[in-house]
Parts: sequence; structure tokens; C-alpha cells
Amino acid sequence: MANAVHTSDARHFKRLWVTLGGSIHGLRRTGEARYSHPLFADTVRANDRRKDVPAVLLSRLNQLIRMERRQTCAQG
Repeated sequence: MANAVHTSDARHFKRLWVTLGGSIHGLRRTGEARYSHPLFADTVRANDRRKDVPAVLLSRLNQLIRMERRQTCAQG
């Protein structure tokens, strides 16, 4: 994952989020989901019925990609 993600496809975003170590928990009877990752202290609560991806989640995903890229550069 070399580049920043600029997608509005929720399925693609969710696949990347879980691949990078995040988790998605559906909130009961609300249509919302809580997105969490061990590297972030707080979680993001977003409408899971939407087909697009909220900007705050894209921002978090791009932060994770940048962190992963720095780790691989430091190790290699």
C-alpha cells in the first residue's frame, strides 16, 4: 500500500481497515458501526448504511498507511 486512499467505496475501505488491523463492530438497532484500531485511543462511530466513506475514516486509514510505510522503511 504505497499511496493514500481516496475512495468512496465502503466495501473497499472496510477490507483495507481490517487488513491493517482495525475492527468494525455493528451497533445494535442503530444502523451505525464503531471503527476501532489499537493505535488510536478513541473510536469512530459512523453510519454503516451509507455507501460512501466519511472523511474522518479516510483520514484515519491514510494515517495507518503512512505509519505502516514508515515502519517498513525503518526496517528495510
